[in-house]
Amino acid sequence: MDTCTTTQEHICASIVPIFKMLHLTELQKINTLIKKKNYEKGKILFTKGDLAEHLYIVRFGRVKVYEMSEDGRQQIVRLLEPGDFFGELALFMDEQHYFLNAETLDETGICLLSRDDLKMLMHQNPEISTRIMQALTERLAYAEKFISNLTLQTIEQRLITWLLMMGEKEGVVTPQGIRLTINLPRHELANVFGTTRETLSRKFSKLQADGFITILSPKQLLILDKLRHHSTLEN
Repeated sequence: MDTCTTTQEHICASIVPIFKMLHLTELQKINTLIKKKNYEKGKILFTKGDLAEHLYIVRFGRVKVYEMSEDGRQQIVRLLEPGDFFGELALFMDEQHYFLNAETLDETGICLLSRDDLKMLMHQNPEISTRIMQALTERLAYAEKFISNLTLQTIEQRLITWLLMMGEKEGVVTPQGIRLTINLPRHELANVFGTTRETLSRKFSKLQADGFITILSPKQLLILDKLRHHSTLEN
């Protein structure tokens, strides 16, 4: 395990929203406290019940945070990409344990900041505390919406909501529609919606048959205007 490098473009802290407002000298100071580790795809970072001792920062790669049902099915709660951080909530309570599981989806680099060091930084830089509170507020709003969708919407409705959200966030506008690249295997995407791969495939096929999407390849599709109009009418 090594400390992160100290040039501006490689400082772990510089890619995290809660630290971005700090000056280079402050970032370099934080960087001396951060350790970095690389993990292969499919590595479990922690499991539910493990003692929470670090703030995790995704340096590169992707991480899924998920709940596991008694019958072994996964429900993905969050997908994390470079610049995202997790594990912060458990750091504010003594002897707190993680209440979810985390696993790498690709080869992934993680920066680790200990509970005590994070608390020290929050004391020295009150704006960090404010940024963390803002991040937690945003995540709470997302969690409430996620739970509402999970309990009140059908799988097809959840899929439509997700496609429209991802199309707005990451899609490319073309004359034919919004081209969306989905970089998740179908079984992992099924875990996002709390269903099976087979059910998800049927829902994709139905959306295409209904003229809402055009499937270009296993990883690419077009979101057609009919889907956006359909969603507007439903709302």
